[in-house]
Amino acid sequence: MKRRYWIWLLTVVYIGVIFHFSSMKAVSSQTLSEGFSWRILQKLSVFGLYGDVCRFDPWVRKAAHFAEFALLGFLVGIAVRTAPFIKPRFLNFLILMICVPVADETIQKFTEGRACMVSDMVLDACGFLFGGFIAYICILIVLDLFFRKRSAVQ
Repeated sequence: MKRRYWIWLLTVVYIGVIFHFSSMKAVSSQTLSEGFSWRILQKLSVFGLYGDVCRFDPWVRKAAHFAEFALLGFLVGIAVRTAPFIKPRFLNFLILMICVPVADETIQKFTEGRACMVSDMVLDACGFLFGGFIAYICILIVLDLFFRKRSAVQ
């Protein structure tokens, strides 16, 4: 029973991490992002692929938005599925899918040098849905394996 609450704790902590990144000043966020982009470009140069950090970085930033919310969607998908106290599950998933990206972008609106962008909210929600879909598929696979083992034993 207690294991079910760990996923919620992990989810809340991860939302805090997302909000922390949103509260970073524009200069700090840009420096972090460009450093990551630079490392990716260095790895790609081994394969003969070269690029400009300034042109590559916006793509990395958008991919980061999608990926961080895909992970959140995955966590929320698992948490909502395993929590006996949450009904209806899909409605609560959708509420979180809307509220967290809106809150994330609202934090950026009040952070120095950052902007609140509707396109990022949509991208975040798409990542959230993708992560939730992956969680749903994983749950179906685990349940299928569980029921196969049970029916094989009987």
